[in-house]
Amino acid sequence: MDSQQAVTGGGAVVVEVLAFRVTGEDGLAFRTLARELEGGRHPDALARDLLDLHRDTVAHLLHSTSWRHEPDGRIVLTYACCPDPRPDLSAVPLHDRALARGAGPASPSPDEVQVAHVAAHAVRHLAFLWHTDATARQVIESVSGLAEVLAAWSPVPAGQLPAPERSGQVVFASR
Repeated sequence: MDSQQAVTGGGAVVVEVLAFRVTGEDGLAFRTLARELEGGRHPDALARDLLDLHRDTVAHLLHSTSWRHEPDGRIVLTYACCPDPRPDLSAVPLHDRALARGAGPASPSPDEVQVAHVAAHAVRHLAFLWHTDATARQVIESVSGLAEVLAAWSPVPAGQLPAPERSGQVVFASR
């Protein structure tokens, strides 16, 4: 089914958390946790529960990074967490930095979204936060090797555009 078609039924909201860790190869790996949001619960609370994080933790960064509509009608809210609070569990290396893109300017939803696309988008958010948010920067710099890994990623998520006349500079898109 094309992601642009209307879906009947479904409508559930799912909270998905990508828990990131630095690998020995100066890269990143992640594991995915997900659960349906129920009973008027706040998505942040479910994301913390999936990771077994306390609301007042200062050792972990939890950030909402994206949402997507799935062909079955579900809406998936994605969060990134670093560092992974359970580095003893298996994780998938993140090798690809490609982002999913829609077919055209008026079709923002891609026909297919892979978890690696979502993870790459989330890492760009983390890189952006490292550059712009003092609280996030403290957590990121407390994780051995994470700032160095994020330095190699583009910190240009939605809302920013490279300035074409000034190579390498970033400007904020205004609304």
